Order: sequence, then structure tokens, then C-alpha cells
Amino acid sequence: MKYTNIENFGLKRKSKWAAIGLGALAAFTFGISSQSEAQYFKGKTIEIIVPAGAGGGLTRNARRFVQNYGKHIAGNPTVIIKNMVGGGGQRGINHVYKNGKKDGTTLMWGPLNLAGIVAGLRGIKYDPAKFTTIGAAGGLPFITIVTADLKPGIKVPSDMMKAGRFISGGRIPGGALGMYSILSFDILGLNYKHVTGYRNQPKLKAALMGKEIKTLTTGAPGYYAFYANDLLKKKTATALYYHPSLDAKTGKPNLVGDLYGKNVKPLAEFYQDVKGSAPSGDKWEAYKWYSTYMVWSNTLVAAPGTDPKAAAALRKAYRANWNDPQTKGSFRKALGSDSLILVGEEMNSVFNNFRTISPPALAYLRSALGLGTKKKGGKKKK
Repeated sequence: MKYTNIENFGLKRKSKWAAIGLGALAAFTFGISSQSEAQYFKGKTIEIIVPAGAGGGLTRNARRFVQNYGKHIAGNPTVIIKNMVGGGGQRGINHVYKNGKKDGTTLMWGPLNLAGIVAGLRGIKYDPAKFTTIGAAGGLPFITIVTADLKPGIKVPSDMMKAGRFISGGRIPGGALGMYSILSFDILGLNYKHVTGYRNQPKLKAALMGKEIKTLTTGAPGYYAFYANDLLKKKTATALYYHPSLDAKTGKPNLVGDLYGKNVKPLAEFYQDVKGSAPSGDKWEAYKWYSTYMVWSNTLVAAPGTDPKAAAALRKAYRANWNDPQTKGSFRKALGSDSLILVGEEMNSVFNNFRTISPPALAYLRSALGLGTKKKGGKKKK
């Protein structure tokens, strides 16, 4: 006959019912939390500010992202895009920083001008670390393109080293479209003048085709939307080299193989080919800094002090949307590759460390920003 300890039996029964009670309470609490989360954005409209023109690659990427973003946010809010240009690309960012709603219904999609901040560029009225970070995507390389008719004629990338003085075009001071041109041309020792003020990629392409400028830099969206199947296919333009992002921890380049063609190399390899040695010096250090911190083109932030519950829901949806087969497929088709993704606190490491640049590299970066005399029409020359 088995002996049963009545006292322990009672404790076991109490523990069993206590566990059931706690489980029910947890499920009930989770249910309330889930319902509360779902109600937060229900019936609301989230406005995403894009600080660039409607026809460029930045807006195209925002549209691709927004197409499925709302369905991943609890409450299924409406998500719309509003373009806000001006202020050298900073007006829209400044607006969200100062006037964005704290309930998570005002967001900004686009790159923060970290280069302009460290160099003291006027017009930037935000501290990146104070934004409520939702996430960031990027890391795909930019690519520099030149018209084939630049004297003495550009048939292969190395012909660029024979070119005389030429004009390069960009969008805003400190923006990647212009800065990658400026930095690489300075590193290579080319003779050029750089002008900014072109509103978007269609305007830059028109300037290139109209012989107003001879070179430009674009990202993967612009490359595939405006150049790959047009000027490059017709051989009226040539892809010179691409600019890979650098891993913030290791400093190693994120190479992309033949994304831009079999003969298109990263700048470091192009330099090695035409100069016979590896690039070095203050200009190269500035270039590496830029390729580490200014490559997050598709950053999504909310206003400082945004409700933590709203931020958590937006971050959760941000990650889910990038894993959505439709979203991933749309970006892969447009960009030719998958983006690197950072969410929430992961992005803060960039915002907290971007000021680490050597004084000589910073001095060069300041001069490279092209903050000289304004030309007629608001364009600036270097």
C-alpha cells in the first residue's frame, strides 16, 4: 500500500491551481495588451515625410516600403507619403524633429545628414540621437557614372584618368549623390567642378543628357530606374566604379560582385588599377568614414519623445515588413540585392558613434562639402 503525504498533496493541489490561475491571468493580461496595441493605431493615419522630390529613388523606395507596412502595424492604420523638399534636403527632417506628433503618426523616411552635422553645415536643426529610431535599411553601394563624350572619350573606366576639367552634379551639400563624386574625384586627383541644387534623380539625368554636367553618382534605385537600361545600355554613358558600404565594427567593405556589371569595381580596386598602389591619406579616411555612416538611405524615424508603445509597434512592423515576401521581392527587383537592416537600438550605435572622425579627415570633409559662393539659381560651386 502506497503512503500519501496529505500535507504535500494539499500543497501540490494549491500549486497546481495557482499555476493555472497565473497562466490564466497572464493570458488575460496579454489579451488586454494585444487589444490595447491593436486599438492604438486603429483608425489613424500615419504620415511619412520624404525630404526629396516625388520622382527620385528615395521616394520610390518609400513607396515600395509603404505598400505593405500598414498591414504589419497592429490596428491596420492608413500609411501615406508626403514629399517635403527644401532647405538643402533638411526641411522635411527638421519638420519631423520639431513638429512631428508624439503619437507615432508622423515619421521621416530618408538619410540623416551626419556628414553635415560633423562638418557644421548650416540648416541642420536636429540631433540624430534624439529622434525615436524605428529602423534603417541601406548598405547598398552608390555608383558613379560619366558620359561617354567627355573628352578625350570614355570607353572604359580607366579612360577617366585622361579627362580634362569637367562638371559634376549632385542634389544637396553633404548628400551621398554628390559627396561620393567629390570624395572619389579628390582621391583620384581629377580636375572638376561640382554643383548642387538638382532636385531629384530625373533632374540629374536631364542635366547629364543635356550636357550640363558630365558625371553624377546614384544609388541602386536610380541606377536601375534611370540608367542601366537607357544610357548605359546605349553606351552613351559609362559606369566608372562603385562605393561599397563599410562594416562599422570590422571596417571591411560590403562587396556586391557584379551588381553593376562584371567590369565595374569598387573605388579601392579602381584606384589600385590606375595608380598602382592602395589609397591612403586624409581624403581616404574621410571616404571610409562616409562609407560607414552615410549609407543608411532608408532610415525611418519618429519625433523625439514619441510614445514608447507606438515606437515598439512601429519597430515590430518595420522588421516584419522587411521580412514580408512582397516587400522583399519588390526591393530586390528594384535594387538587385537585399538591403542591410537595423531596427531600433541597433541603429543607435550609428547615431552615437558617427562623431568619431579624425581632425585631418574632418578638415578635408568640411572643404569637400562645397560650402563656397552661391551660383545663380541657388547652386553652389566647389
